[in-house]
Amino acid sequence: MDVAIRGDRASCLSVRIGPHAWLFAVARGFGSIDGVAAAPAALGRLRAECERRARGERFRRAIARTNTAAAALLGVLARVNGELFARSAGNDDYVPAGCSLTAVLVLHEHLYVMHAGGTAAYLAHRGEVRALTADDLLDDAALPLLGRALGTSAALDIAVTCVDVEPGDVMMLLGHRVRGEVDRRALIAHVERAGPSEHMLVVRFDDGDAASQGALVAHEAKRTLLSVVVRVVLAIGALATVLISTTAWIH
Repeated sequence: MDVAIRGDRASCLSVRIGPHAWLFAVARGFGSIDGVAAAPAALGRLRAECERRARGERFRRAIARTNTAAAALLGVLARVNGELFARSAGNDDYVPAGCSLTAVLVLHEHLYVMHAGGTAAYLAHRGEVRALTADDLLDDAALPLLGRALGTSAALDIAVTCVDVEPGDVMMLLGHRVRGEVDRRALIAHVERAGPSEHMLVVRFDDGDAASQGALVAHEAKRTLLSVVVRVVLAIGALATVLISTTAWIH
């Protein structure tokens, strides 16, 4: 499994939470929590809570099973959501901070997608691109409004979707949703138009992922001059290459 990250790394998350389980996420927020911007604050708490629970046998068993993994991660997100809401000093009439979040738990060949807000996840599968998340942005208002977000209420309000992947599939988590109909050309155009501040996380699944969840290779963009460009080879109808001009390290 190869992973590329571009943009603000503090707004992207990649962490191993079990022998065969990885968690990937992107966030985009408003306001701050304890003096830290909402998105990095949310992802920092998400990582810390996953690592804390992973020390317990009960969570490790739950996250390793396909019938309990999603519920285990929802428990983590509910705890993080409650902490963010409490620390922001918000209430039903005033919301000083919150964030859009798209988190994906990868367990063997299964993806558990958890989403709230204006971030997005897409999957390129056998030459076709599909959106894995709905749009919670209310564009018909005078100003764009979030229908739901993390940390804006005491109760967790998040959508959950499960899909399967195959070797060669590519998943993209984006800080902003692609507008209009989504296909390969629209996705490429969105990526190419995006400036260096647009954070994105790209995961390509290979033959070894389902069996062994092999080493995760992450790539971090250098300043603003380097970029991650995702190309679709339209002639064969497949998302074939991730070109990365980056520095690499191994988790």
